[in-house]
Amino acid sequence: MKAWKRIEPTTVTKVGWRTIVTKTFRRSDGHKTSFDLLHPDGQEFVGVIALTPDNHVVIARQFRPGPELVMDELPGGFIDDGETPVQAAERELLEETGYKVGTIEYLGKFHKDTYMNSVWHVCIAEGCTPTGKQQLELEEDVEVTTITIEQLIQNTKSDNMTDHASVLLALDKLHGLM
Repeated sequence: MKAWKRIEPTTVTKVGWRTIVTKTFRRSDGHKTSFDLLHPDGQEFVGVIALTPDNHVVIARQFRPGPELVMDELPGGFIDDGETPVQAAERELLEETGYKVGTIEYLGKFHKDTYMNSVWHVCIAEGCTPTGKQQLELEEDVEVTTITIEQLIQNTKSDNMTDHASVLLALDKLHGLM
C-alpha cells in the first residue's frame, strides 16, 4: 500500500488549550478524504516509568474527564522547545509528583493514536526519591502514590490506567526488576 498524498491547505483550530488540525489527503484511488486530528504537527510528549529504590512505581493518579474515571497514569506531558525527552521526563516527574530521578534511560517512542499528530517518548527512571514538592498547573489535580511492578502490569491489562504502550516498551526491563 502507498502512503496517501497530503493536500494543502491544512486548517488549524484552537479549542481551549487543544489544537485540532484538519488534514486532507488524496487517496491511492484518487478520492479526497479529510481528517480532524489532535495536536499540532510535530507535537512531542514524554512519559516516565519512575521506580523508587525498592522498585515501586511512582503513579500520578488523576480524574480523567473523557472516561469520567480516576485513573493511574505515568508522570509525563509536553516536551518543551529545546528539551530532550530525557530532560522533559525528569522535569515532568518532579513537577507532577515531587520525585527526583536517580538514573534515567530512554526506551523509545510510539504513536499513541492514529488521529493524533503527536509522538510519545518513554523513559524509565530508577532510584527516584521524593522531594515532597509538586509544582502543578492550575488545572492539574494529582494524587501521588506508588504501586508494585506487578500492579502496574495488571493495571495495563485492565481499564485502570492510560499508558499501556509505555509499559509495553518497558516490559522486558520491568520483568528483570521483579
